[in-house]
Amino acid sequence: MPSLRERRFELQLQPTKSGDDWGFRLSETFHDTAEAVAKVDAARAPQFRRAVLEAVEASGYPTVAVSPRRCRPFNLTQGPGVRLALTVSASLPVARPLRRRAIVDGVGALSPEEALYWYARTSGPGSGRALRALRLLLADD
Repeated sequence: MPSLRERRFELQLQPTKSGDDWGFRLSETFHDTAEAVAKVDAARAPQFRRAVLEAVEASGYPTVAVSPRRCRPFNLTQGPGVRLALTVSASLPVARPLRRRAIVDGVGALSPEEALYWYARTSGPGSGRALRALRLLLADD
């Protein structure tokens, strides 16, 4: 059972009109409110499939539950939710595939405390500078 101080996240899959693919919206929830953290359309979602599957599995869901037909959102615990939010926010604007891959792998290698620290730094006002610092730290080029 999570404590009241622990962050909770909601991952909502958003199917395409054809129903064969999906994008997603990640929101941080607190009691009855939800604040959008990231929104990724179906065209850009494939680069985050592995991170989404890892977050869903780490929160206790089977990976086969991730499909365009799923209507209910996934409730993610703090660790996987923070890691997915960091992965998306840090790597979404990066164009070079090798640099993006290094950032995704770097976020995956962060300890839970480091991930929570960087999430707190990159989710508030002035987050642009913190995101740039995180990208420089993880994709050393």
